[in-house]
Amino acid sequence: MIHTMEAILGSILILIGIIFIFPAQQSSEISFSDIGHSCLKQLDQEGLLRYYAINNMDIELNNSLKSCLPQISDFKFKICSTSDCIDTSIPYAKAVYLSSYIISGENTYNKKIINVWIWLR
Repeated sequence: MIHTMEAILGSILILIGIIFIFPAQQSSEISFSDIGHSCLKQLDQEGLLRYYAINNMDIELNNSLKSCLPQISDFKFKICSTSDCIDTSIPYAKAVYLSSYIISGENTYNKKIINVWIWLR
């Protein structure tokens, strides 16, 4: 009985030692959703995102996103006024990350939803 208790206690001590010696690896995977959201937030803070969305300036928004997002990624975006904001030309054979950002008009509540789909090339 004592040998069994010693074996169990030894096993527990070994498991605790392994947990502290080899901690869980942090995920170093790039979060494209976070990158896309930070790009949209940066454009909003600069006052450009609302201006582009309200005035339907797709080319300017595309160029701003292209300069902000990593070169190894490709993206599509869509400006919508409802939550049914999908794009059927997204490559579904790849891992696609979605970033959404909601803005409103300057003087009225005229919401626009900007969805950005990002994937590796």
